[in-house]
Amino acid sequence: MSLATAFLPAQAQVVTPDSRLPGLLQERAILTRRYAEASAQRHSLFGNKPSKKDLQEVVDALQGIVDKDQQIVDVLNETARQAETTSVRLAATATHLETSSRDDRNLTAQRLAELENEAQNLRQRDKQQLARQRDLQAEVSEAKQGRFVRDALIAALAVACAGLALARRRRR
Repeated sequence: MSLATAFLPAQAQVVTPDSRLPGLLQERAILTRRYAEASAQRHSLFGNKPSKKDLQEVVDALQGIVDKDQQIVDVLNETARQAETTSVRLAATATHLETSSRDDRNLTAQRLAELENEAQNLRQRDKQQLARQRDLQAEVSEAKQGRFVRDALIAALAVACAGLALARRRRR
């Protein structure tokens, strides 16, 4: 496991393209090689022991590694803060979207209910109009029939009057 993944939780192990972490890890690897080389040196007058200069190079290399580790930890902490900020922002956005979605569903359901009521009212009005139209047609039919009977009576009376007038003339 690399040092970068050791400090990050599993879901936060994504390194962004603009992250300084890969560069810092490469620099740390160079410092680690420098430390290994420094600790392997043996320039003492007394044989196979490190000299004071060798030990100072080891200390300098270790200090460089510690400093680089601190920079890496700082970058990781910043990345964690950014991830937390992003997570909070995403949670707020998700909450907003859920609320908007719920509001949209409620509004849609309300509008649908209104449209269904309006459709029911239109169907009811159509039924009333149809009943009214049938009533009017029945009245027109009765009026026509009444007019036909009246016209037939007038015609019959006219024929009877004409017949009476003719009969009267013949008697005279």
